[in-house]
Amino acid sequence: MPNPPSEYETTESPLLAQIRAQGVSLPVLPDSFLRLFVKLNKLDQISRFLFQPGMLFNDTLQWWRSKKRSHPHEGIDIYLMQSFDMDTCTVLPQMMIPAMLSGYMVHFHRDFLGETLYIRHPEIRQKNTTLYTLYGHICAIPGSRGTAESLPYAHICSTGSALGVQTSVGLTCSSFINKGQIVGTISPPPATSSVPAHLHISCAWIDEELQVEELNWGNMSTSGKVIFIDPLPFLLK
Repeated sequence: MPNPPSEYETTESPLLAQIRAQGVSLPVLPDSFLRLFVKLNKLDQISRFLFQPGMLFNDTLQWWRSKKRSHPHEGIDIYLMQSFDMDTCTVLPQMMIPAMLSGYMVHFHRDFLGETLYIRHPEIRQKNTTLYTLYGHICAIPGSRGTAESLPYAHICSTGSALGVQTSVGLTCSSFINKGQIVGTISPPPATSSVPAHLHISCAWIDEELQVEELNWGNMSTSGKVIFIDPLPFLLK
């Protein structure tokens, strides 16, 4: 299936072109997903997110070790951050994740570090496909899998409301998610994993005939009904 054109994949801005050429950092812009992430987790000292080879879309390396991926990277890995003082740090387990765009939470499943959540955006369509945003290696929203211990209720209720971000208490599959609403937390990796805790974000055009229950990392990369696109523009919006 050919990659459909999209208003979200038009000619690159000078900023995007510069980021791709340098391949090292994303600025924290007002109202962007990165700004929401910084604000939600009280990381006001953070000015940029850094990316090593292997972390960006279509990269072929594993950034946590010198080895090739089995297939090109389907999204972006958020792991490294830089402060205004130029100090470098990493994201941590249980940091809260805001939604990039408004939509419907429709599906999730286990991945090798945690869970992957799918949000469908029915108002963003191209021909017979709909835009989905995917959040990988996270802990589930309380109630969505019957695992209330996965996400810290009290922390969300106190921090989320103070920031003016909607809380996620009582969400289930098919719940509507507003931009900026908490969709989960970064999952701690299994003790046997060599991959550190991080947030994976993918964006994809998915054929409207495809059942969400069919979606998993094992078949999406080879499915002609799933077309991954670069999440980079969405992170800066």
